[in-house]
Amino acid sequence: MDSTRKHLRFNCQGSADLTDGANGRCWGHLGDISLGGFYVSTFGPWPINTEVRFKIEAEGKEICGVGVIATSHPGVGMAVVINELSPDHKERLTQVIDSLEGTGDGAAGIGLRV
Repeated sequence: MDSTRKHLRFNCQGSADLTDGANGRCWGHLGDISLGGFYVSTFGPWPINTEVRFKIEAEGKEICGVGVIATSHPGVGMAVVINELSPDHKERLTQVIDSLEGTGDGAAGIGLRV
């Protein structure tokens, strides 16, 4: 694991639905996920430091919370750092990560730095 990363990331198939404070909405595919955040593949990513509410669906679980855009790559996607999760949604995220660890697919190699 890269020493600048706090959490191991895993390749993940799923979706992400994000909204910002200006009533903007963005949808994309999950690229990778960790206990600290996730990467969304989308053609029109939002600017860095945009606060977002998100709903991600992965491994049969729905996880909602608040985060902030950490990296933005036009035409590719954006990384979201998770800032707030309820205890229930944090447990769901942990279950998703546990499930992905058990698949043997290994850690992701690009994207999110959280």
